[in-house]
Amino acid sequence: MTEVTMAGSTSSTHAGTTVAGAPRRCRPGPAVLLVGVLCAAACGGSTAEGPLRRAMANPIAATDAGDGDLRCDPRGKQLVELDLNDDRQPDIWKLYSTRTESGGKVDVLVCKERDLNFDGRKDSFSAYDDDGNLMTEQLDLDFDGTVDLVTHRRGGKLLRQELDTNHDGKTDVWRHYEDNVLVRVERDTNGDGRLDCWEYHEGGQLDRIGYDRNGDGRVEQWDRAPSAPTEPTGAPDAPTAPDSE
Repeated sequence: MTEVTMAGSTSSTHAGTTVAGAPRRCRPGPAVLLVGVLCAAACGGSTAEGPLRRAMANPIAATDAGDGDLRCDPRGKQLVELDLNDDRQPDIWKLYSTRTESGGKVDVLVCKERDLNFDGRKDSFSAYDDDGNLMTEQLDLDFDGTVDLVTHRRGGKLLRQELDTNHDGKTDVWRHYEDNVLVRVERDTNGDGRLDCWEYHEGGQLDRIGYDRNGDGRVEQWDRAPSAPTEPTGAPDAPTAPDSE
């Protein structure tokens, strides 16, 4: 009998009511169907995190992977602007920092911002670590000026993706990965700021779903999943515009 600790309590997969057959999935929002979200580390039942970072003027917020804010601060960095569609307006902004390596100066990409649909507004904001690996990416999926998807990576590996599926400015889906494989999906289905649905994946397949039905932060019901996977476990590529490196 497997035990799972979440939301401050230890619940058995046999606790509550277990429904045979396909479980009733937590509600996926429309953006889930568009991209198929991600999310990361630290199991445990935390309450839903605060609003997604929405300020387009200062898109990259500090993350658990490093100093995203500082990396996208243009002060002291070299700015390169690219015009992809020949409209004399920049579509890609790249920031480079200079460091000394083997006695020479090396320019390292630390931040990239993109206008994906050529409307004059930035839609994608990416911060890179010192080795050039993508560290944090924020995307405006529906081009409304608000970040809907935040992806965290470390050392080239996917950690977590946070998604605002109903476009209210708050994270409501978290997808967690280990070695680039989906292991857990957490959801706030009613928008009260607290997690109320947990989907666990084993061996790349959905295994069980726990539901908090009364809002007390504890799982009252577990549903077992069928043996076959019902959704992709990998993280699909986010929409991007042509790029020139």
